[in-house]
Amino acid sequence: MFKNIQKQLLLKYPLLWNTKFIPMLIIGVLLNLIYFFIGYADGTLDFTKYYDSDFDFTFFSFSALISLIILILWLVSYFKNNSFKRFYTKSKNALFFEWIQIVIIILLLSMFYFPFEFGKQLHKRNYISEEIAKERCETISSAEFFIDGSFEEAEIDSARSVLNDTNVNGEYKAVERVYLDYVTILGKKYSPYALINRNVAEFSLFSREQDSLRELKIRKFLATNNTFEVKKLMRNYFKILKEHKLLTNLTEDKWFTITYNYPEFKKYELINPKSSIVKENYTEPYSKYDYGYAEPDKTYSTYYIEHNILKDNYRQISGAYTSSVFQLEPILVLFYCVFGFSMLIFSFRVTSGKSWLIALVSYGIFNIVIGIISGVLREFLTYPIIVIISFLVVVGLFFSVVIAKKTKSKTMVLLNLIIWLFGGFIPTVYLTYMESYQNRLNAYLENMEYYNDPHYIFLKDNMTTMFCLNIVFIFAGMFFMSRVIRTWKGISEE
Repeated sequence: MFKNIQKQLLLKYPLLWNTKFIPMLIIGVLLNLIYFFIGYADGTLDFTKYYDSDFDFTFFSFSALISLIILILWLVSYFKNNSFKRFYTKSKNALFFEWIQIVIIILLLSMFYFPFEFGKQLHKRNYISEEIAKERCETISSAEFFIDGSFEEAEIDSARSVLNDTNVNGEYKAVERVYLDYVTILGKKYSPYALINRNVAEFSLFSREQDSLRELKIRKFLATNNTFEVKKLMRNYFKILKEHKLLTNLTEDKWFTITYNYPEFKKYELINPKSSIVKENYTEPYSKYDYGYAEPDKTYSTYYIEHNILKDNYRQISGAYTSSVFQLEPILVLFYCVFGFSMLIFSFRVTSGKSWLIALVSYGIFNIVIGIISGVLREFLTYPIIVIISFLVVVGLFFSVVIAKKTKSKTMVLLNLIIWLFGGFIPTVYLTYMESYQNRLNAYLENMEYYNDPHYIFLKDNMTTMFCLNIVFIFAGMFFMSRVIRTWKGISEE
C-alpha cells in the first residue's frame, strides 16, 4: 500500500514523495492512537485498591525508544534523495512546506505523553459524571469529620505568644506561639480536640472557600443537635462504600453512637480509615496508634472503614475533571523542542554535512569561549549580550553575500547558524532586557522591591505570551528564510 501511495506521490506531488510525509503521517497517527488506548487502559480504577499507575516510566521510556527508531529510519530514507540539490525545480514556497512537513512528523513522533495522559484521564471521567462526582466527593469529604479528620488549629494566646522574631532587652526571642485550651465555634467554647473542631477532606473539585462552607454547615448540624442531617450523611456515605464493596465492621447506627456526643463532643471513638484485611497485591497493616495530627496519643478503636481507599479513588476522579492534560506550558516546551530538532534536520537538508558539522563545532567552541569570558567578568548578562551581537553579525554577513551574489560556499556555515538560532532571538532579547532592567532597579531599591515595579511585573506576567508570539515569528521567519535560501541556492559555489 505504501509503495502505491509513494508511486502516485512521485508522479503528482514530488515534495510529499521526497519527505515520505504520507506514510509517516499514517504511522504517527496510528502510534498516537495506540498511546491513547494504552493510557485508557492505565486509567482503570479498582475501587477496592489504591490507584497505582504501572505504565508511566516504562511507557515513556518505551515510547521514546520506538519514536527514536522510527525517526532514524525515516531520516535514512529522507536523506537519500535531496530534491533541493539535485532532482526538481523548487517553487518559491516549496522549502517552507518541506519544513512544515518535518515539524509535523517530529511532532507526531514526540507527543506520546498527551494522548496517553488524555486516555487515562478520559477513562477516569467515564466512571461517573462530573455532577455525581461532586455529590459523592462532598459526602466523602463531610464524612471525614466522623472518621479521622484533622483538627482546626486552636486560637493563639496573643498575650503569652511571640508572633515574630524579636529582641526584648537585648535578648533574642524566637517565634513561640502559645495556644488557648479552647476554640470558639458559633459563639460557644469547645475543646480543641472536640469532634466539632474537625476538618473535612479536600478534593480538587472544590475550592478552599467551598470546603470552609462545608465545615461550617456540619458544625451547625452538631451545634444545633441536628441528628437527622448527621444520620443522613452517614447513610449516604455507606451507600457509596457498599457500592464499591469496601470493608467496614461498622453499621450506620453504631457509627453514630460511638462518635456523636452532644453537646461537648468530647467523648468519641476514633475510626481507623484503613482495614486490617490483607488483600491481593496490597497489604496495609492495621495500626492502632497514629500520631499524624496534633492531638496527643491518638488511639484508634477496633472499628474501621476503608475510607482512605475510597478517598484516593475519588481524588483520582476529581483530578481527572479539574486537571487539564493540555496545559500551555508543557505544550510550549514540546513545540520548542520540535522546532529545534526540525531546524537541525532542515539545515542539514539545505546545506551539506560538512558545513553542518563545522557549524556545530564552531558553535560549541564559541559557547565555551564566551562562557569563560562571562565567568572571568562575573557578569551574567555578558553571555546573552555577546550571543545577540554575534547573531546580528552573522545575519549581516550572510545577507551581504546573498545581496551581492558572491560565492555561497563561504556562507553555508553562517546559514546553519542562522537557522538554528533565529527562533531563540526574541526570547534571548526579552530575557536579557528583563534581567538588565532588574539590575538597574536593584541599584536604587532595597529588599527585593523590584517585584513591585509595574514594568517588571508586566515583563514577568507576559513571559508566556512572548513565547507564544515567538512561535508566530518562527513560522514567519521560516517562510521568509525559505525564499532567501532558494535565492541563495542560485549563487555559484566558487
